Amino acid sequence: MAGFQYRKSLITKDEPTLVYFIIDNSDTITIGDAIMINSDGHAVVATAGEEIAGIAAQVVDKNGIAIEPDSGTTDTFTVESDNETDKMYKVGIIMSPFALFSNDSSGTLATTNLLQFFDLTDEDTINQSSASDTSGQFQLIGLDPDNDGDVSKGLFRIAESMLDPYAQQS
Repeated sequence: MAGFQYRKSLITKDEPTLVYFIIDNSDTITIGDAIMINSDGHAVVATAGEEIAGIAAQVVDKNGIAIEPDSGTTDTFTVESDNETDKMYKVGIIMSPFALFSNDSSGTLATTNLLQFFDLTDEDTINQSSASDTSGQFQLIGLDPDNDGDVSKGLFRIAESMLDPYAQQS
């Protein structure tokens, strides 16, 4: 599975609560994508440099019932051009500022990167070359969360959050 995977919380052992937003028309969302909320109040995949609302964890219909993913996939959902007014499929996202997610970044991470900030390469991958001491969408909290020797994997928290705009000032 690609993308961001919830691992744990900095403050509790409980599973995170999902918050649901209608998916923007004609959008494709994969479980594990970083999600932002557009100016219309609808969920779209996040891009580099944008504040993050949360990480996609589930897709449901307007009644809250899980829907089937796109044919041939196990975790990708494409909505129609009238989703906002017709089907109203929603994505459930983990919004907690205390949630930690594993991610297989675009390059090698090192202990010198701990607590540094990173931007996205795309909606589901940390851009390892964007490491910064002062700003970025995600912050590296731990290395090799699977303990499998893969030095491209890290444990990240959302640093530039739509939920808490004061969490980081650029």
